Amino acid sequence: MKHRALAALAFLTIFVIASCQTVPTEIPSDLSQAELIQSAQDSADQENWDAAIAYYEAVRERFADDQASSAIAGYEIAFIEYKRGNTEEATEGFEALVALYETEGAILPEWPLILSEKLLAEIQESDSAASD
Repeated sequence: MKHRALAALAFLTIFVIASCQTVPTEIPSDLSQAELIQSAQDSADQENWDAAIAYYEAVRERFADDQASSAIAGYEIAFIEYKRGNTEEATEGFEALVALYETEGAILPEWPLILSEKLLAEIQESDSAASD
């Protein structure tokens, strides 16, 4: 009996956690840039990575003319992939951001570039250590 109760509790816990990890199928078009970023950050805080990426992608699509916000969203997406352990996708994102700074760096905030370069170096070190 005790094992059944524990199993039921474990199942319920997993179900509740999984149901909280939903990805929006449609992001309201009237959300401001700040609301999209806040929703992305809230989702990331809950480790709902797919939802966070969806909101950051919406920032990039809806506010494409705002290069700073697009760069920040690009960094955040690459960082999420890094946190997930998807180093190939993270590397692609960080490298794209570094390339963007080569042409548009004067009008972009510095911190995404600095952190991207740092994380690229960490990924390369990790890959080197793994291949030895």
